[in-house]
Amino acid sequence: MRSVLAVAAVALAVVLAAAAAPAGDEQRTHTGVVETKHLVLRYRPNSRAGASVERTAAAAERDHARIHELLDVKPQGRVQLWLYDDVEELLTLTGTAGNAGFSAGDASHVPYDDDQTRFHEMVHVIALATIPESGDEPRSLFFAEGLANALLVHVHGVHVHAVAKYYRVRKKLPPIAEMTGAADFYAWLGAHPGFGAYDVAASWLRFLLDEHGIAKVRSYYGGTPAKAAFGKDLPALEKAWHKALDDYVLRPEVETLLRQRHGEDAPFARAGPAELPADLLGKPGDWKPLLDAKLHPDAAANWKRTKEGLVGTTGDGSQEWTICELGEDRYGECIVRAKVTTAGVPVQVRLGGENQGMLVNGTFLYRGGTPVASQPFPTVPQSAKSVDLALVRRGGRAQVWINGEKILDVAAAGGDVRPGVGVAFGSATFTDVRVRKL
Repeated sequence: MRSVLAVAAVALAVVLAAAAAPAGDEQRTHTGVVETKHLVLRYRPNSRAGASVERTAAAAERDHARIHELLDVKPQGRVQLWLYDDVEELLTLTGTAGNAGFSAGDASHVPYDDDQTRFHEMVHVIALATIPESGDEPRSLFFAEGLANALLVHVHGVHVHAVAKYYRVRKKLPPIAEMTGAADFYAWLGAHPGFGAYDVAASWLRFLLDEHGIAKVRSYYGGTPAKAAFGKDLPALEKAWHKALDDYVLRPEVETLLRQRHGEDAPFARAGPAELPADLLGKPGDWKPLLDAKLHPDAAANWKRTKEGLVGTTGDGSQEWTICELGEDRYGECIVRAKVTTAGVPVQVRLGGENQGMLVNGTFLYRGGTPVASQPFPTVPQSAKSVDLALVRRGGRAQVWINGEKILDVAAAGGDVRPGVGVAFGSATFTDVRVRKL
């Protein structure tokens, strides 16, 4: 099938192509079942997801009704909703990599507490079941991902038109024919790192929905050419979309947020100082400096002490990460705080491989080679700037703090380890690194 109606199967093939382990363990572990009128929810007994399954069922039923209303279609069968405690469990049990949730056929696999991802993935399942193929024009995953976010409207709190307007103002909005015509949308994404393609696709489809209605959009989504679906060719529709974006008011606060997502130095006004809370700060004497401690680098040539601080460099700039642990002491519950000057170069603070707080094209917590939590902002600055990174592990939780703001809070892992720092794809300078037992 050439159209986007094969999205679920294609999406599953994409994530399985990058599989980290054999898939299928969820069939063995997820023996808990709750059924509603339109859903079958599956969870692992005695899991955190299982404890909230009734709440998830009620919320998912509301999502189900809302999506069918927005698409103006009738339900076809029941949706299988597989629930996981977190992204790490989802990736481990399904054997997939590089996703925070995915769908295949009539099933969605999602973290139990991520309402946005659940809605997005359910749109894929429902669209696959209810929107028929209507024409021979190829449809890539641009359409599937765009429709899911178009129905959400606000993604990570930001209207999809705001994202498209941001690129439009900066003359970085690609032609619609280029985006819709890419045979492999994920390959196109890989060639445009940092570009918010899902939300731009959503803005395009949101505009068509608002201007022409769902019946015509369903026809277009199913493979009918634009001229036949809307009575206007693609260039005319694109011109009208651009006019709508030009008229869209991008509030300064939203623009600041989008600038931050793209690595610009664009701080929000704060009511107080940008500082960690008192229970993490403690007293100055509670902190142990680490810059003069013994270095334990993965490659000695990549790490040098200078008068500015500890400089990490990935050789010719092609190495993904170079890591340096600091000191001889090992820590369990603690906070590691680093001040680092960087410009477009990813950096991290870490407590072993199990807890890596990264500032890249967003903020991440990695466990081994797997991202277990992320936010699209803050992101690494593109011009030279000092950034305050802190990684906290206490009470079974791991937190990532950037410039005095808590960004991520997830389950911690691992035992007592030496604290460390890391750099990828270039050079960055750590001007201060300290640790405090908690």
